[in-house]
This record gives sequence, structure tokens and C-alpha cells, in this order.
Amino acid sequence: MSSPASPLLWETRAVPEVTDEAFKRFLKFPPTRELTGPMAEAAAEARAWYAQHGRPWGAAIATDPARWTAACAELQATPAAALIAVGAGTEVADEAAARWARDEPDRAYFLDRFAAAVTEALLADAKRTLGATFHDCPGFWDWPITGNRDLLAALTAVAPLPGPLEVLDSGMLRPKTSQLALCDRPAAPGGPGRDT
Repeated sequence: MSSPASPLLWETRAVPEVTDEAFKRFLKFPPTRELTGPMAEAAAEARAWYAQHGRPWGAAIATDPARWTAACAELQATPAAALIAVGAGTEVADEAAARWARDEPDRAYFLDRFAAAVTEALLADAKRTLGATFHDCPGFWDWPITGNRDLLAALTAVAPLPGPLEVLDSGMLRPKTSQLALCDRPAAPGGPGRDT
């Protein structure tokens, strides 16, 4: 195994822009449905809470595409790859759980779904930063969700992540509003990092 890579991205992030359409998709609402009354209040409150308390983060390292082609066949055709981790933070999961405990299921649901939309936006931002055209994740297609263990191990071999993330025995991530992914990236001779 080659030596660990230097980080391509390793930071606490600003809260990304989450469009109303993306938020509605995670709420399982039709895109044309207008949020009104208590639903509009819950959506606005979730956004406001996260803007004040959320701690999103992202990390990425260069990686050898050949190391992962058995899990992510698309990488066979790319000269360089990156491993990405993003998370909406534990604060939001803790607050959503506290709301459930206080018998506020609607407010908990809206906050949890906003955090899921934040995670999607963080992954999209990381891909743009790296110039990626596609990504793949454990749990999709034929890649078992237990593949998250290998991805997290490769990342944490570089340095502690900027946010908390663990893989459960099932392969699921905790906090659940986190994502691990592999993506292509433009080859950058002499660029940051070495492939792992």
C-alpha cells in the first residue's frame, strides 16, 4: 500500500445553499406544493436553527482509482479519483432526537430532512471543488453498504476528520446525515496529495 495522501479538502464548511425544491424533495413533498401555515413555519424554523447551530464539514483525499474499481466500476475509465466525506454534524441529530423526546415529531422531521438536504449540497459542493463528473457510494447498485468501512479507514489514515463520523456494524453511518463517496477528478500532475 502506498503512503497516505495529503488532504485535498479538509474543513469545517459554511452552511451550503439548500433550495426550496431540494428541501421539499427530502420532505417527500411535490415540488410545486407550496408550504403554508404550520408546514411553512416548521421549514423556516429548521433553516433558522441549522443556520445558527449547524456545523457542516467536508473532507477529501486523492486516491488510486484502481484500488476501488471492484466496488465502483466507473473508476476503471478515469485516471484519478478522490474519496469524499461530508456531514451535517452531530448537533442536528441531537436536536432532532430532543424534539422527538419532547413530542414534537413535525419539528424533528423537518430539521432532520433539512440536514439531509445539507448533506446532499455539501457533496455537490465537494464534487464541484474537485471537478468531479460523477460519484458512487456504498449502498448503491452492487456496492454493499459495508464498503463504508474501507472508505472511512482510508480517510482517517490521513488525519482525524473535521467532524464526527463512524460506521456502525451494519455499514450505516452515524450521524446519518453524513455521506462517504468516491468520485473521479481531473488528473493534476504535481497537485496536492499523493494517491493512497
